[in-house]
Amino acid sequence: TISIRFLSSLIGKLMHRSIFQDEATLREILTRIVIPNLTIREVDEEKFEDDPAEFILGDMEGSDSESRRKCTQEMLRAMCRQFEGQTTAIVSEHVGSMLQQYQADPANQWKMKDVAVHLILGVAVRAESAQFGVSQVNDGVNVMDFFSKHVYSELQEANMSVRPMVKATCIKFVTTFRQQFSKEQIVGLMPLLIAHLGSGDVVVHTYAAAAIEKILTAKVAGPGGVKVTKITGADLKPFLGGLFTALFGIVDNADLNENEYVMKCIMRSLNVARDDLMDVVQVVLEKLTDALARVAKNPKNPQYNHFLFESIAVLIRAVCTKDAASTTAFEQFLFPP
Repeated sequence: TISIRFLSSLIGKLMHRSIFQDEATLREILTRIVIPNLTIREVDEEKFEDDPAEFILGDMEGSDSESRRKCTQEMLRAMCRQFEGQTTAIVSEHVGSMLQQYQADPANQWKMKDVAVHLILGVAVRAESAQFGVSQVNDGVNVMDFFSKHVYSELQEANMSVRPMVKATCIKFVTTFRQQFSKEQIVGLMPLLIAHLGSGDVVVHTYAAAAIEKILTAKVAGPGGVKVTKITGADLKPFLGGLFTALFGIVDNADLNENEYVMKCIMRSLNVARDDLMDVVQVVLEKLTDALARVAKNPKNPQYNHFLFESIAVLIRAVCTKDAASTTAFEQFLFPP
């Protein structure tokens, strides 16, 4: 990764433009460096299955730790900053070829699709932030067309054991371009993301939880130019039952480690749906209280604990503001005799 970062810094500087501007040079970099380093290796598959926390730390958007693949994507973006047209054209050729290989033999060529999605993630983004997602997109890449043809179909696959690494990458695609989706598209995606919370792969259900949480923070310009959340409580209400059932299914699973991304998703969902929680408050409070009891016995993950207490606080505020009599019920749950 050090070598990739060094090369990325050279490519990104205007003073070195003449060294890399030849199309043959750009093709060599893509063929010999970018694609091999974006391709899933055996060590990546082992980490995905056996050490998902480490995989997530290096691959997740906004993470401080950087994986080989993440560094390679950053180098691809540096190439686009200097040679956007040329790089986009070359990448488009490779993406088309890889998707053809995948479509000819999905069972054995799934890695080609994964690389193709990562290549698009590399060239399509002009500007982004961990908090707000992508703010500028490469005009030479039709992100929504790629999503509808190649990402959406993967998320519709009901069998969670099929191509889990590709599923995780596709969920990451949705998270990355959350600002580019319309409200209607997001509402259509929500059942698919909730379904992926049921995956037995920790990376997949963690990415799904993180995607839902990020989507619920996405904002658009409202009346008077004031930013408002794209998804409101009314939009989320039809999904609350399935969403909380899936999220607490992960929290209650004793075989899984405490997952801060899942608990953060619970907190965010409660906050967005605060006016529509009366139907689920009893179940949610019981689940949060059980989680709190487990944490009190053996606290391990400070981030998880933080979002757990935030969730309880949001629930208390939302419910007791509308029904002061509920305060007694909360006290009985949280402070047993």
